[in-house]
Amino acid sequence: MSIQEDTIDGAEAMVVDGETAAWQAIDLMLSVLSDGLDHPELWALIPSIVAENPLVPEALLRRTAAEPSPRLRVQMQMLLGLCAATLSAPRDALDALMPLCSTESQNVQLQGALFHLEGLLDPGNPKYRLAGKLCLHPFVELDVLENSTHLCCASFLPTSTGNLTHTPWQDVWNGGAAQAIRASMFDGSFRFCNKRTCPKIQSNQLRDAGELAAEPEWREILARGDTLMQRGPETLNLSYDRTCNLSCPSCRVSRYAADDATRARFDAMQEREILPLLKTARTVFVTGSGDPFASKNFRGLMEQLDADGYPELKFIIMTNGMLFTPRQWAAFPSLHGRVESLRVSLDAATGPTHELLRRGARWPVMEENLKFAGALLADGLIDDFMITFTVQTENFREMGDAVDLAHRIGASHVYFGRITNWGTFSPDQYAETAVFLPGHPDHAEFLAACRDPRLRDPIVCPSDLDEFIHGQA
Repeated sequence: MSIQEDTIDGAEAMVVDGETAAWQAIDLMLSVLSDGLDHPELWALIPSIVAENPLVPEALLRRTAAEPSPRLRVQMQMLLGLCAATLSAPRDALDALMPLCSTESQNVQLQGALFHLEGLLDPGNPKYRLAGKLCLHPFVELDVLENSTHLCCASFLPTSTGNLTHTPWQDVWNGGAAQAIRASMFDGSFRFCNKRTCPKIQSNQLRDAGELAAEPEWREILARGDTLMQRGPETLNLSYDRTCNLSCPSCRVSRYAADDATRARFDAMQEREILPLLKTARTVFVTGSGDPFASKNFRGLMEQLDADGYPELKFIIMTNGMLFTPRQWAAFPSLHGRVESLRVSLDAATGPTHELLRRGARWPVMEENLKFAGALLADGLIDDFMITFTVQTENFREMGDAVDLAHRIGASHVYFGRITNWGTFSPDQYAETAVFLPGHPDHAEFLAACRDPRLRDPIVCPSDLDEFIHGQA
């Protein structure tokens, strides 16, 4: 055999070995991603993986095209984008992956990869540096849904820590999943969190661990890295009854009322787990799942939580406002002087838009009830009055007007947040309503609306829209 033939054979062997190594690298990365969580440590390693084996992107491209599993295909597309970011501009990779947001809006892994790419494009922005920061929610909050519990809003932290309907609260609050979530705060990965929807992350409001250590309540927890809490949650978010008098398209396709068997199950859980927890809690949130004044369970619970039996407990009341009348307020003396925050979900600043997005609502009734809520605040009978505005295609043009409305009715805050797909939209429908996603036909107009100076009013809480409201030049 000639020297030339030896050289060709050697080169071919190197290519084969390189392809084998590329496939092995891909398999290893996919095994890491099999838990469905965010892995910022892997995102940071991808440049060195590609440098060591330049055939990884090409092998990923071929495998993605042939992969039948939708889940694995998304993971491969994500890895391909991260690989591309090491070879060219991260902006191109981000733009290529962004269309997946409409189908994977609650995929913490994909959202974490996009967060990583956004951080590469904006390295000076402190919101992308999570190491050394702490989110307090998993250490103090328990959200109770119908069939799951969470240590924060399920939209921001979807991993469940258990089911309180048949699991003791101690096991839900301090079980393996709960401790793993808290550990992810200490190691800086925040791997369970949807980083691109979390208001605390997006508005850079996480606490600095060093500063937090100066507070006696947190000093030992931080020093030991405690993931097992010695006391129960300080805040209980009760979102298990979806009963509501309206059928807003942002959260349901039709009206819902719990049947007798479901209410009996909720009553049993309340007696067995919820009421004991509320004995030591500081705040109870009612409700993120429906309307507290439409729910027989929540109405009964609010009546039970009087100041004699629960003297330290304060309420956060979330309502669509249609039933929040002077007569209803008078029927619940347990709330008087004990409402830390009254939050009315409005999603509009005008009657036609409100009645479109709040199916079954009547704007004249809302106007009267909003004025009543403002009067309660002015008289000192509640501590805070917030209107909330879920931003979507149908209402983004009214964001500035919502600030004016808040001032007229005497609200103390107006909260803006992105619409979430709770399973009520198909991917195509969500893409049509999620105006904040690049590629939406009205996205440029949305960006212009976010530059409205009224949105920089001190009463505005921009939450996960902070990058649009405050981040634009």
